[in-house]
Amino acid sequence: TFLVCEGEDGLYVLDQHAAAERVTFDRLRRAHAARSMPTQRLLVPEVVELPPLDVAVLEEHADEVARVGVELRAVGEGAVAVHAIPALLARVEPARVVRDLASELSRTGARAFQQAIDLVLATMACHGSIRAQDSVSPDEARALLSALDEVDFAGHCPHGRPVVMRLAWAELERRVGR
Repeated sequence: TFLVCEGEDGLYVLDQHAAAERVTFDRLRRAHAARSMPTQRLLVPEVVELPPLDVAVLEEHADEVARVGVELRAVGEGAVAVHAIPALLARVEPARVVRDLASELSRTGARAFQQAIDLVLATMACHGSIRAQDSVSPDEARALLSALDEVDFAGHCPHGRPVVMRLAWAELERRVGR
């Protein structure tokens, strides 16, 4: 759940999910802005059953959906076939990505998709990142810390949760009675 790191001025405790979510969100956002979202094609398209309204919303925004790296086609009124998802989200079930996307698109109401893109990308990043209880190898932890160094995250994940907490050496010593 947490990565504990030592710094010159104290200990740093990072929420591994919030940190990974922040990194994934930043990467998704940059790829979307550059219109170069790398995708992972599925060997066999996955059919996802959805309410007809969600299928209609996804069809209405087909170009925008493709720009976030999700390639899908309606198969009837109540399902879509997913052909590709963003490569950054390869560890997530395609059905989850599509349901999240449909949910965010439906929730935006009258707002244009473009105005809701950060919400869409934040949800995709959240569900596509390592979770709190996931085991992380030392190499994966180092890679996450290095990736975090490249992101302007202002200390929070896209949903506003803190990524890191600093515990100054003086505070630690005070708490343990030194």
